[in-house]
Amino acid sequence: MKDFTVSVIVTLMTLALAFTGAVGKAYAKGPMPYTDEAVKKLNAAIDASKAPADLNSDNDTRVKTYITRHREIFAAAGYDYERSMIRIINDIQFDRYALNKATITLNSLARELLRLHVRTGVNPGKYLTRDCAEMLIEFRDLIRSNTQKYGSC
Repeated sequence: MKDFTVSVIVTLMTLALAFTGAVGKAYAKGPMPYTDEAVKKLNAAIDASKAPADLNSDNDTRVKTYITRHREIFAAAGYDYERSMIRIINDIQFDRYALNKATITLNSLARELLRLHVRTGVNPGKYLTRDCAEMLIEFRDLIRSNTQKYGSC
């Protein structure tokens, strides 16, 4: 009986360690800060990542591949992709950020993500968290509203 108990404990510990290791690699804790050091980390992670194998797949696969790749890149840099997108979109909406390399980079990535969803027609909620998908839709509506008011450039 003692061997069985020890075996169960060891198995549970092994599973717990394996699970925490997998989660730690997939998602980081917080959004990317608006610093030059963060941009350097992100660029290093981009350079170290492998390009997706099949870029000519169907729209659904392209969106899933794009989001998965960016989650991995941000996690390798130590940041959470979706929280970074939520933060920059929220800050853009309320004009709460200083213009620097980090905010320009994140703004560009948020617009790229939005463009991908608009062009493919894939629902943002399919592969993004609910909060990120809702924020992306608000961002789209803001851009459309501003385009109607002020025209596009």
